[in-house]
Amino acid sequence: MNTGKRPDQTPPTYGELAQRLEEKTREVDLLNKNYNDLSYRIQRIITSFPMGLIVVNKNNRIEAVNQRARSIFEYSSEELAQQPIDFIFPDTKALEISPQPIKVSARRRSGDIFASEICVNMLETQGEERYFVNVQDITERQRLEQLRHDLIAMVSHDIRGPLTAVRVVLDMVATGMYGAINGRGVNIITNAQSSVDYLISLVKNLLDAEKMETGTIEIVPAETTVGAIINKAVITADGAKDRPTVSIETDITNDVITADEDRIVQVLINLISNAIKYSPDNSVVRVVGGIEGLSAKFQVIDCGPGVPKEMQHIVFERYRQLEQHKSIKRKGFGLGLAICKSLVEKHGGKIWVESEPGKGSKFCFTIPLSP
Repeated sequence: MNTGKRPDQTPPTYGELAQRLEEKTREVDLLNKNYNDLSYRIQRIITSFPMGLIVVNKNNRIEAVNQRARSIFEYSSEELAQQPIDFIFPDTKALEISPQPIKVSARRRSGDIFASEICVNMLETQGEERYFVNVQDITERQRLEQLRHDLIAMVSHDIRGPLTAVRVVLDMVATGMYGAINGRGVNIITNAQSSVDYLISLVKNLLDAEKMETGTIEIVPAETTVGAIINKAVITADGAKDRPTVSIETDITNDVITADEDRIVQVLINLISNAIKYSPDNSVVRVVGGIEGLSAKFQVIDCGPGVPKEMQHIVFERYRQLEQHKSIKRKGFGLGLAICKSLVEKHGGKIWVESEPGKGSKFCFTIPLSP
């Protein structure tokens, strides 16, 4: 009689079955432990998440919120549970996936409407799709942005105009329009002109920084030469310098390029002025320009303290200054190099620094020969 079993197959004993059951039980216990550990870690992450986090089901009803979200909206978890999403976002009837931040109106328990920013992602959990909404209260950010815009408007209208008028009057005095002045008077006027020029440059940097922020810096390319750009920048920087023992030398060509001459001159004036500022007495700042491949390359080389390797990536960030440079009398806002970077990149070029501490710095930038 054929039973369908191979001769070598024997049914497991009760002991073997018990052992297998025990092994499976241990596996299940381990899986449960891992699941509980994972759930605990996820809960800790959600709780400690610095942004508000709201979990919303496919019916656009709230299922869970973290501590930050409760703080933002001033509700408890129980009060928000199963409420429709427009309970806290009055203009939002249904959520749409939006990994990039979008601004929406939000409502607190008190009824106050405030500005918020949300990102919406969808994940499948427990076989159902859920929205995970990251939310930030941006009320304070908007207030600071408004203050910044007000400051820029004040600088533009209430400070730049009077400074320009003062500069014109100083020029008139310097040329003797109001009578001859002695040697001491000439020195005083020269120092005053330098100080006003410095303030005007700070104002210009602030206004350009605002244009960087809003993306409204304009580039107007035209045919010019490397030599014309460098000569114009050197004349301006040399005339405005307050370090008479630091001289400027040039090594240039007259190759033709297409660029916004005024903007590239602005970049070079910034770089040359920095080089003069940080150079030791009786040293030379070299300005080099020419064609390299399909680009025009400009270099400003000084004998200053140099820039440490680990700091070279931040010198072109806004409002950043190196510790070793903070003893300089005229420090500025730390905007000059950031503006240089923005203007060079607007031309499709790149800017960088080559330096070692104690061995000076070489600030270089390239721009395409034509846009």
